Amino acid sequence: MLDDATLLRRYAENRSEGDFAELVRRHLNLVYSAALRQVNGDTHLAQDVSQLVFTDLARKAATLAGHRVLAGWLFTSTRFAAAKLVRGEHRRRTREQEAPLMQEQDPTAALDWERVRPVLDEALAEMDERDREAILLRYLEGCDFAQVGAKLSLTDNAARMRVDRAVDKLRGLLARRGVTSTATALSLALANQAIVAAPAGLAATVTGAALAGTSTAAAVTFMSLTKLQVGIASIVVATGAGVYAVQEKNNDALRAEFLALPPKSGAIASLREANRGLERTVNQAASLQVSDAELVRLRDEAVALQHQLQATDSRPARTRAAPAVVPTLRIGELFKKPVATFRKAPAYPAALRAAGINGKVIVSLVIDSTGKVQQAKVDESSHAGFEAAALEAVTAWQFEPGLARGRAVNTRVTQVLEFNADPDAVPPGDWF
Repeated sequence: MLDDATLLRRYAENRSEGDFAELVRRHLNLVYSAALRQVNGDTHLAQDVSQLVFTDLARKAATLAGHRVLAGWLFTSTRFAAAKLVRGEHRRRTREQEAPLMQEQDPTAALDWERVRPVLDEALAEMDERDREAILLRYLEGCDFAQVGAKLSLTDNAARMRVDRAVDKLRGLLARRGVTSTATALSLALANQAIVAAPAGLAATVTGAALAGTSTAAAVTFMSLTKLQVGIASIVVATGAGVYAVQEKNNDALRAEFLALPPKSGAIASLREANRGLERTVNQAASLQVSDAELVRLRDEAVALQHQLQATDSRPARTRAAPAVVPTLRIGELFKKPVATFRKAPAYPAALRAAGINGKVIVSLVIDSTGKVQQAKVDESSHAGFEAAALEAVTAWQFEPGLARGRAVNTRVTQVLEFNADPDAVPPGDWF
């Protein structure tokens, strides 16, 4: 038996209605049961939700083909679809049911399904995906432990343990919502109540509606791609040999220009197909006669083709080569050190000068390959008040950049800036 992923992939590639119908048959009870719980037993709404879910599945078949277990996606999609249909009514009913759900319940008694149903899907949604898949497969799709293990790549015993742990976690989540029970009672309730058979004929209705929804989208796409070809193919040419020859010559020139274009996109491929349709039509219609009005239509189509050629003939600008990466080196790695062309001393903060405070700031910076200072930052300072003045000064410095291997490079340097109230003090030292 083919797995879900194979059926989805075959449907996405070939639009095989039989494959999709098999998917609906396999999972309809799961979707319908979940929908019925979430719409408080409204069978009509549950059928609408089922149809929405499988329509969405058909539309997303290509992207979902890689899902290992489809049940998880169907469950989540059912929750979203039901919430969309029920909206505020669902919230109102849930609030009304919260009060009785908070009443005490004997955990040894049989679990009241009417208390579980309104909150089951909310609790399932909070579970880890692997645990949720185990419960969905075991209880909501009716798989035995061997089938659960096969789908989850587990042994039969490991699948049984996974399901037992998942049921225990679900029991805890339900207890937080006022529904207390034992794991055994919960398992029994899920096995007996969670799956509700979908109404007879719903599978056929859902399959037809889902496929019709995707066919409509496909038809719109097909019509947009072949509009030009269909328009040209509907023209039968020539009121006279002379007029026909002139028009055919013009169209031949358009075809030659069109075929000279390189294939740049899917749109070009569509236009090439339209051109082949035009050529077949001209060959078939060369011996027929048409009215002047039809000849005008032919000329209009030729003008439209010309516009298409002009639109697609705009060549994309040549991609600029990525700029070469400029290395950043230390002073000792250079053939020639940077030479300052503009270098001013930092402004001495007035308050510190008046107080007679001297100090120094060690600044690291990068002199880029154009001679500008980048990435200046303070590494160390004797007084925070000197830092802003030091950074302002070095940022304005300009240099002839350092050289290595005959080219300008970025140079990472460290500079000590001295702040000395003595006007005869030695200026800042060299790089290091």
